[in-house]
Amino acid sequence: MNSIERVYAAINLKEADRVPADPLNIYIFAYYGGISLREFMTNPAKAVEATERAQEKIGRGDQIYPPLPALNHLSFLPKAGWDQFTLCWEISDDFPPKGNIPNFYQKLIIEDYDEIMEKGFATLLFNKKISKKSLKTSIDDMLYYCFELPKKYAQEWRKFAEKHRVPFTMGGRTTIPFELAMYYRGLDQIVGDIHKQPEKLKEFCEWLLEYEIVAGLREATIMGAGEVPGAEQVLFQAGIVGPPYVSPRVFEEFVWPTLKKGVDMMVKRGYKPHIHMDGDLTSVLPILKNLAKGLPKGRIVLDLEKTDMAKAKEILGDKICLYGNVPSSLLVHGTVKDVKKYCKKLIEDCAEGGGFILSTECETPWDAKPENVKAIIDSAKEYGKYK
Repeated sequence: MNSIERVYAAINLKEADRVPADPLNIYIFAYYGGISLREFMTNPAKAVEATERAQEKIGRGDQIYPPLPALNHLSFLPKAGWDQFTLCWEISDDFPPKGNIPNFYQKLIIEDYDEIMEKGFATLLFNKKISKKSLKTSIDDMLYYCFELPKKYAQEWRKFAEKHRVPFTMGGRTTIPFELAMYYRGLDQIVGDIHKQPEKLKEFCEWLLEYEIVAGLREATIMGAGEVPGAEQVLFQAGIVGPPYVSPRVFEEFVWPTLKKGVDMMVKRGYKPHIHMDGDLTSVLPILKNLAKGLPKGRIVLDLEKTDMAKAKEILGDKICLYGNVPSSLLVHGTVKDVKKYCKKLIEDCAEGGGFILSTECETPWDAKPENVKAIIDSAKEYGKYK
């Protein structure tokens, strides 16, 4: 089998020749490819060249993550890089980076839910509480980020996917509304909203959902959904909206409703959600089992960070393709032997019957040891063969 066939078999809950391997590599490609993060994010031709150089050191997995969706991590506009304006998402020119990669901070941007729901996000574009970059950037540059850069990304990464015969891990990215509300209201305000105006918070999340889904589908369409394998997959970002960041009760009441509706919307429109969930979701796996309810098999990938994967396989394995979850700490501080041992256990716990893609617990750290990243790919070949 080639990588495309192997990945699609896993998503369809079938056994392929072996378990697919897909370390979630993004910024590490810039580091080992010898270019700055700014070049990696803004120059797609250089990003592709850097990726090919980096893969000589860290190996080539069964999928590729085109970095365009990373620019729209928590974005209110359908444009690449809007986070750099709204949430002060700083892209460093240096390794090691100054701060995190990229780095942003939360502050109170949305003061009134009703105003946003009435007038839309136009009221935020030149809000002085957001990054001063928005007041200094020309309209031409903003339109370039919105309409032209995504097309350039698509052109370059389509060539890469065709050349190496690998599918995209995802073609677009969108965010669960509760998480967007948390960042644009601030953690303190959200905690207050949960207790003081819960119905208004739920109303806002419902209002925001279709906007977010449509923005993600637009991005995936530009990247080649329907033409390029994997481009129909849309990352549904669910970073810090589950345990231990919020309680199971808050998850079920404020996160789950729009999570399920968003998944249904994507699938019914012909796309496939790749749900990324940080934290330890073990306690809410019985709720997540309902993600596939009413939907055809083979449409959902659930990407778990700290969750007990053996338990996830037990509860979800006959309905949802699981993706994960080699720890970042192991990739930075461990040995090849350590990584292979961990991968072997993951494969033993999750591979039987298909429906498993071996990956990292979140994004691969930029300073992970190259031999450790390669060990993930090697482990899938060594331990992941189906009989």
